[in-house]
Parts: sequence; C-alpha cells; structure tokens
Amino acid sequence: MLAGMSVACAVPARATPHHPPAAAQAAPQPQPDYDGLPDACLTHVITVPLLTNSGSPIIPATFNGVNGLAYISITQGRVGVYARTPTDFPVQAPVDIQTIAGSGTTYTTVLHDLRISNGAAQDVPALLEGMRIPQIGNQDVLGVIGYDILSNYNVLLDFPARRMILFLTADTPDCAPGLDWLGAGSTSVIMLPDATGRLTGLLMQVGDRPVRMEIEPGADFSSLSRRTAREIGLTKTILHDDMNVRTNAGKILNGHRHHFDNITIGSWHDLPLDANIEKTSYNVLGMNFLRRRRILISFPQGMLFMTPQQNMPDDRGQATHGLLSTRTAVARMVDTPPPAPDSTPAAGAAPALPASPTQ
Repeated sequence: MLAGMSVACAVPARATPHHPPAAAQAAPQPQPDYDGLPDACLTHVITVPLLTNSGSPIIPATFNGVNGLAYISITQGRVGVYARTPTDFPVQAPVDIQTIAGSGTTYTTVLHDLRISNGAAQDVPALLEGMRIPQIGNQDVLGVIGYDILSNYNVLLDFPARRMILFLTADTPDCAPGLDWLGAGSTSVIMLPDATGRLTGLLMQVGDRPVRMEIEPGADFSSLSRRTAREIGLTKTILHDDMNVRTNAGKILNGHRHHFDNITIGSWHDLPLDANIEKTSYNVLGMNFLRRRRILISFPQGMLFMTPQQNMPDDRGQATHGLLSTRTAVARMVDTPPPAPDSTPAAGAAPALPASPTQ
C-alpha cells in the first residue's frame, strides 16, 4: 500500500498587544471531485491522470527518484521495472513467470522508492522487465504498476475523464461500492481468482459458452486462446475468412481477428466484441472493450462495476501501444519460494505501509 505524503501547514501570525485580531477566517478549500463517488465514504485517496486516449493507460510515476511513466496492469503480480544498466536494480533470485505468450524466467529485485501522485512506498518487491527503457514521446517508461499495489485499493479507471483514483472506503455498510456509484446502465460482475488467488478475471459468455477473461488494460486488444476458440466452436474454416493479425508479446503471435455479436457480461447481453484468436496462455479482455468506460474494480469486495461506453469526440487522439502489442509481455509469477518463519509478507505482496491522503 502507498503511504500518503503530507504538506506543512502555515503558522498563524502573532497577535498585536493592543488590537487583538478578529478570528482567523480559514481560506475556502476546493471540494475534491471524485467523479460522482460519495466523498464522505472515501479515505486514503490517490488521484493520478491517465495520459493516453484509446490506448493502454499510462500514468506519471517516480521510481527511485527518477520521474517518468508507468503502465497499469491487473494481471502482473509484482511491480515491474526497466533498467538502463545492470547496476540500476539489485538482481536477486530467478523466478518462473507466465506470460500471455508462454512461460519464461526473470529475476526478482526491489524498488527502493515508488511514488504515485501523493502516495509513496518503500522497498517494494519487483520484477526485472528488461535492460531497455521504452519511451513514449520523449518520456521514459520506468515500469509497470501491478496487482500487488492495485489490489490494496478500490481502483476507478475513468477513461472518459482520463484519470485513475485509488481509494479505500469507510467501514460502514452504506459505504460499500455498488452499481449506484457509477450510474444508470452500469453492470457488475464477480472477480475470479487465478491459480495464485489474485482476483484478475471475470466470467464472459460467448453465446451459451462460459469463458474466463483476464481484465488487462495493458492489452490494446482483446484475445482468445486457440484452445478457447475451439471450445466455443470456431473452426479453422471460420477463422480462415477473418483478418490476419500479429501481436508482439515478447515473441510474435500470429492469428486472426474475429467479430462476435453474442457476448454476455454481467447484465449486458448481445454485446459486440472483436478479439484476436492466437496461440496464447490465457484470454484477455483488453482496451478495445474497456476504453471509453468508467471501470471500478473493488478488490476488497471482489467485484467489478462498469458503465457503457461513452462518446468521446477526441478518442482517436494520441494513444500508446500496450504491453501486449508492441512491448514486453505482462509477467505473472507462477513459482515463488515459501516465506521463511516470522518473515515479512510473502513475495508478491504489497508493502504494508499505512496510507493517508495529502493534507
């Protein structure tokens, strides 16, 4: 969890001996705008802009005192870091990972100082993503903010307003996130755990066939594995008529793009969805479905709420390519050593630091 940073308060002026001043009038403070969320219920709020349009979301972040950008990923277990030189981060133990393109190995490390807006965390367990710093425009992409940080919060990805809000709620029944927090036409789904217990997926239906999908804003496009495609009845003959696609997810994935018009998610029926059919390890619900929506992931509740897509006149502006289209694959840890007795939290867990909003 990220610990909030505080700001020093001004010291009131001393009263004169003969003319005591009138009671000080506090300067009016601007009311926080949380996009319709109930202000009285929110605690430990961290607000950060989303710096992209229809592409995968990028946020400003500071890694070890260096300002830059970071991707947001639900399926990546730990924070990921890019290194310029072999000495930027300490290389610790090798670890097996599962990416959408298959299995692999990387190394654990530690990010000594992570800052996102008014939140900060120290000595964050991390994964090495590679020895190259990607760039968007003229800014460096420092890494990936993963599940270990995000899952401590309720996460609002407000794509129309282009901002992300991380928050906790007051411990009262009236402050449990619900459909009414997002407005009319919204739907809700139960978040499903993966093999490690992380709440990263949801159940989607294609016709009458249930399909598990991983929620991944780090993917530009939704995708289904070839195995899933066969299970729901997509034959090679059907896919032969679909457009050919190539995805760079650490290695090149060749496939076809198929259009569905019989998708059910929550209370929504007969939704359209375009998805790449590729040789992947799991299925992904990506930004072509998520964009232009307000998506509230309540990790404490294990629920996801989202709105219908909204019209955005400048939606076709500058957009980044996500982790699963042009850069490294999202990494999911699949083999971590057991914690030692009386040790700190297990590998992959967020640092247990108190969070508080900026005063």
